Amino acid sequence: MSAQTPIAAPRSASPDTRSGLFTLGLWVLAGLGLTTFLIGVAGENAQRAWQAYLVNWLFWSGLALSGLTFSAILRVTKADWAGPLQPLAEAPAAFLPISFFLLLCLFPGSDYLFSWIENPIPAKQAWLNQPFLVLRSLCGVVLLYGCGFALLRASLRASRPRPRVPVPSVSQRNSPHIAGRQLATLSAVFILLYALVFSLLAFDLVMSLEPHWISTLFGAYFCIGNLYAGLGLLAILAALTRASTAERSHDLGKLIFAFCVLWTYLFWCQYLPIWYGNLPEETGFLIVRLFDEPWAAVSFVVLLLNFLLPFPILLLQGVKRAPTALACISALILVGMWLERYVLVVPSIWQEHWLPLGWIELGVLLGFFALFTLALRAWMRIVPLS
Repeated sequence: MSAQTPIAAPRSASPDTRSGLFTLGLWVLAGLGLTTFLIGVAGENAQRAWQAYLVNWLFWSGLALSGLTFSAILRVTKADWAGPLQPLAEAPAAFLPISFFLLLCLFPGSDYLFSWIENPIPAKQAWLNQPFLVLRSLCGVVLLYGCGFALLRASLRASRPRPRVPVPSVSQRNSPHIAGRQLATLSAVFILLYALVFSLLAFDLVMSLEPHWISTLFGAYFCIGNLYAGLGLLAILAALTRASTAERSHDLGKLIFAFCVLWTYLFWCQYLPIWYGNLPEETGFLIVRLFDEPWAAVSFVVLLLNFLLPFPILLLQGVKRAPTALACISALILVGMWLERYVLVVPSIWQEHWLPLGWIELGVLLGFFALFTLALRAWMRIVPLS
């Protein structure tokens, strides 16, 4: 009887190999997104390419800012419950340098996005003109991002382990208190700048797309929606990195639930007075999105994913205490908030009676997703999250 040769068990790919393949896939998606955008801009779909670019810049740049804003809020309120969630919330800020470069690339498409450039409104021409729009947007973003980088640097210094010394001097004993005060001050300044600058971006890059429409509450609504999406992203990252315990997940779930209610409340606060006032310059913005097809169907999906589904599900304590379940409902919220940015921007630009959702929008979305994920992974490899 002949001896049987043992068959070697197949070897699974090492973690480094899988990580390398995933990174390569992200670069491919980034290249695909760039190619899709350039083909769209150079052809007959330039308007679709530019409006998709604007939607994704607002969404992904907002996510990068939201985590840092949440971390600043935790420091100002001295909330120690977050633990490892705080450095994890700061990680998406790695996308901010890319976001600034992509903002510079947005302004060449102004003619496709802003109708008031070709048809200026005399009463608003002092504010709605292209040079002033570019200047104030860039100055605001430089100020906000600069403060964000200063906050990140101070946070990294504070979390760096200090060497042990036999007899610390008075300055060494006081350095933790000084660092704590600096962090608290920078956090408060950053929160204020976030509210001001991100509201300004909402007015300039969203509301001005329909220059006759105005809502004094729109900036707050836009900022709160962005924080709502950012908390959803944090829940997903916490589940993927296993940085959340049941108690911590429960606290984060309660925050997401609170922002779910607050986002819906701010929408209602805008809708109700516009409906009661019945002024043509105010009602037109809502009528198109809530009653005209194809936008009414998209708006219903936004409400479904951001309120009608999360509200009853997040009432369940078991969902909030399970990081995986919380991440799943957070993924739905992220999809809903991307669609919300889409339905805020595109109906103001697109005049056709069909929904512009196709290969151009998908390609640009995948490109932004790849760049955001690459920046996030690079940060998480360099900076310890514990």
